[in-house]
Amino acid sequence: MIICRCGALGDVVCTLPICGEIRKRHPGRLIIFVTAVVYREMVLLSNAADLTFGSSSWVWPFSMRNNFNVLRLVDAIYNPRTTDERFVTSGATCHLVDDLAGSCALTVTARQPRLYPSSNLIKKTRIAYGLAGNATRKRLIIGINGGPSWPVRTWEAYKWQELVNQIRSEYDAVILQFGTNKSDGCSEFDNLTGVRSVGGQLESGELVALIAVCDLIISIDSGPIHVAGAVGTPVVGLFGIVNPRYRLPPDSPAVGLVAEVPCLFCHNKTPLGHWYNSCPNNIICMKELNSRTVFEAVKTTLAAKRKLQFAS
Repeated sequence: MIICRCGALGDVVCTLPICGEIRKRHPGRLIIFVTAVVYREMVLLSNAADLTFGSSSWVWPFSMRNNFNVLRLVDAIYNPRTTDERFVTSGATCHLVDDLAGSCALTVTARQPRLYPSSNLIKKTRIAYGLAGNATRKRLIIGINGGPSWPVRTWEAYKWQELVNQIRSEYDAVILQFGTNKSDGCSEFDNLTGVRSVGGQLESGELVALIAVCDLIISIDSGPIHVAGAVGTPVVGLFGIVNPRYRLPPDSPAVGLVAEVPCLFCHNKTPLGHWYNSCPNNIICMKELNSRTVFEAVKTTLAAKRKLQFAS
């Protein structure tokens, strides 16, 4: 049995629960996960498939032919796709995990993807990025992710800077900046101060390990939200065009923040209420979400985590 999903990061993570359903549907069959080479190590950390193959030429929107067979060794091929990939202008009305599974005529029961970075991987990654032992002592480790992503999902860089300043004024924290910016000064997100940028440097396994050691992830609607859910790291997600109930981890501590505007969740409507690089309402949903609202959610989430730690 072959499952093929080559991108993007969050979609690959949210495809993982399909493996369990396919295993139940086809008992005794070998489950093979085909993905882009940059995600292979991450898929291996899920233990969801029996074999995982990655190639630099397999990138989104690559898929495998449903009638592909080699010496009659392949029983079935699954190419999970989101609603908007299949129908272009249609908006999904369910969680991403269910959307991907539904495209393969599957219903998943264990909906939360899981990733299991080893203690050795975590230790090596902490050392590699200056987070080992005395380097952090008892400081909080908070991850932020501003993208890049679709422009309609972006939260402005100056608000990220305001948030970073607010966090640093109240907490002794190492703030890791995730994302795929090249840190060449060409993006306004490259110029945040008070953060330690790891964007564009991480292998997928290292990304999982770093998010696993974070006390909190603050992110726009993007892959790190799904990785955080898969390792149990609390999430504060910033949303506008997409309903957070369709993106937040199904079974992991998470809160989704939105600004109350009339055109909210336009990506979940048919036809879609935006373009991927613009919108008729000047992306007001993200512009109206302020840093103070996000910081209050950060404080509440960290307090809840601290209370849970003391209770245990």
